[in-house]
Amino acid sequence: MKFITEMELRDLYQKGPFTTYALESSVKITPGARQFLVDRGIKLVQAQSNDGVSTCQTRGKEDHALKSWCLQRLRHKMESLESLFLLMTAELVMSGDAMLAEEVIDLGKCFRNVKHAELQGIPPDPIKFWEWSEEEIKNCADNLVKLLEINEFHARLANGKTVTVLNYLRASLSELEPAILEAYWVEEQEACSRQDLIDNVGVIINILCIMMWKCLGGQKCKP
Repeated sequence: MKFITEMELRDLYQKGPFTTYALESSVKITPGARQFLVDRGIKLVQAQSNDGVSTCQTRGKEDHALKSWCLQRLRHKMESLESLFLLMTAELVMSGDAMLAEEVIDLGKCFRNVKHAELQGIPPDPIKFWEWSEEEIKNCADNLVKLLEINEFHARLANGKTVTVLNYLRASLSELEPAILEAYWVEEQEACSRQDLIDNVGVIINILCIMMWKCLGGQKCKP
């Protein structure tokens, strides 16, 4: 099962605004993506399926096996991301930005907590960064996302490596939402049973957006 996320819709909308979005019958839309469409007055329509085959026919043992594979893929992805935090920290240290490297280390610890929460089946700890609450971080980052379309121009800046390193980490983290949805989607409830993991990953992504904004010389955010 494929999921359309808010990040994917934002990227699509930046390439060219649209007023209607057609959703294939085999595709689900995340709550964040649905709210993105509502906020912009974009009409969500269901595309017609041509094969006429009910998805119920694919359930049973195959569905159980698919869930198992999705969970395994999610955990491998989390392990890869935990290693990526360490790699990016080393890159920042080599670039001479020790202070930012320490912040990335602290952010990596926040992600490690999310990873352990998934493995243990418990809620992750609330994230508090720069002495800001999660809500303060979200409020600050919401206005920055549309200003942070990183491209080759930013890579040529004096601190271009730092910006692109942070952006790569942000983009890699954004791949987790559909992976969590695939592993923990409850068809009967039309909802994800581990939305708490998605929310915490979203906070980490927001923090990275604020870090990038600061590196690009943006005005200091206010919580």
